[in-house]
Amino acid sequence: MDRIDGTSANTVQPISPYSLAGKTILVTGASSGIGKACGLLAAELGAQVILSGRDAKRLDQTRLALCKPNDHLVKPLDLALDSDFGVWSESLPALDGVAHCAGVALLSPFRMLSGRLLDNNLNINLRSPLLLTKSLMSARRINAGGSLVFVGAVADHIAPQASAAYAASKAGLLAAVRSLALETARHSIRANCVSPGYVNTPMLASLEKSSSIDRLTGLAPLGLIEPEDIAASVICLLSPASRWVTRSSLIVDSGISIPVR
Repeated sequence: MDRIDGTSANTVQPISPYSLAGKTILVTGASSGIGKACGLLAAELGAQVILSGRDAKRLDQTRLALCKPNDHLVKPLDLALDSDFGVWSESLPALDGVAHCAGVALLSPFRMLSGRLLDNNLNINLRSPLLLTKSLMSARRINAGGSLVFVGAVADHIAPQASAAYAASKAGLLAAVRSLALETARHSIRANCVSPGYVNTPMLASLEKSSSIDRLTGLAPLGLIEPEDIAASVICLLSPASRWVTRSSLIVDSGISIPVR
């Protein structure tokens, strides 16, 4: 029997290349901001989502907001304590993708740069995602055909004022991911970065005491970005739609790169 539109009632609808049905996705920094938005969208597109972060209570609040909340897992992890990475990785099911969304943005004029601020930026934004990925790979937790997506920042390209430590951590991540992608390719695993501009998250709110933030966001032709918009780009890189994309950095910056440069 045919429908009014001329198609058969028995016609199998094509699967969207953006579908994550049947896939298991790990999201770090999932309690708020971009990480939470990634978890919500991944679940909506059919994935089983593993939510990671430091605060188990906030992670569970995220889980309850997901589509089919009982299908998803909460796995707390403090990225500052990399001694736990090995055991933690072994406890996970096999993964089809990882969205590394956890990060910090600690800014300081260069003349006031401290070793502690530099170390904190480098530890959370660079060292931890790389060592966690190493642990996941060593534990054979990433399936062939999997995708690793690291959330960087447009600072890795434009390095605005007072961002020396932060920009260095994100630029280092971008370079490391490009190298990593060469090694993971032999296992059919892709590795890419998404470099957001200024996003309406709690992290940005914590920086609003700096007048330069308002000035810079005002330079963005399309305005302030929402976390859901960055999540859409991350999910695209996790999905089969980007199966030939690796070693890349997708800049999602509302057009701010050009006026800043």
